[in-house]
Amino acid sequence: MKRRWLILALAASEAALAQPGGAEPFADGTWTLLRLTDAQGTVTPQGADPPTLTLVGTRVSTAEGTQVSGSTGCNRFTGRGAFTANTVRLGPLASTRRACTPEVSALEARYLNVLSRVRGLSFSPNLLVLSTGRERLVFGNRVTALDASRLFAEWRLVGAVGDTPPTLRLEPGGQVGGTTGCNTFRGTYTLEGNTLRFSPLATTRRACPSPELQRQETDYLRLLEDVRRYRVTGSLLTLILEDGTERTFQRPVNGG
Repeated sequence: MKRRWLILALAASEAALAQPGGAEPFADGTWTLLRLTDAQGTVTPQGADPPTLTLVGTRVSTAEGTQVSGSTGCNRFTGRGAFTANTVRLGPLASTRRACTPEVSALEARYLNVLSRVRGLSFSPNLLVLSTGRERLVFGNRVTALDASRLFAEWRLVGAVGDTPPTLRLEPGGQVGGTTGCNTFRGTYTLEGNTLRFSPLATTRRACPSPELQRQETDYLRLLEDVRRYRVTGSLLTLILEDGTERTFQRPVNGG
């Protein structure tokens, strides 16, 4: 009896997956390229802006398809695809035409070449592998919409001087504000997976009460200009700069 019940349960599960919209998105989120293997060999992307792949609407047997976008580390691309539990087929990808460094351009060409021809897929919550057969793209470090929402708080810079440390407040609509410890600022940000960039920030022009606070303000605004990625761990926010250095912020406890 137990064996018969198990067989019926498995059959019901497979039938549900076969229905359009019958499965929840399974690989939605922004993935970071960890390794690329093609005829030229295997490469592990380095630097502050590794290639990414963002998927929205990965369900089995969907009619509308999956929204596909991402970054080559220099340019942006968009398109659509059809995903199942173990196959993928992408349509044409439209890409921006920004000039890149020779090294980034070479990786970009290899990445888009393999990505446009992938057919096989294997997936776990923390790893996505797309393959053409002999060529492979291995992605990890997935950031979901829920992960990104943890950014929406007010953060204080750790290790600041003075009684009023610089702050950073990110809002869901793409607005950012805060203080330098001396002046206030406003601007916008763009968020793509774990990639974070700030627009030029508008600040008030109040004179800082000491040279130390003036230097801190200058350094802080320059820091925000150089932000490329982020990581949230518990009550800590780590901003990763263009040169790979990191600065830590803390979320006040109970509004303190």
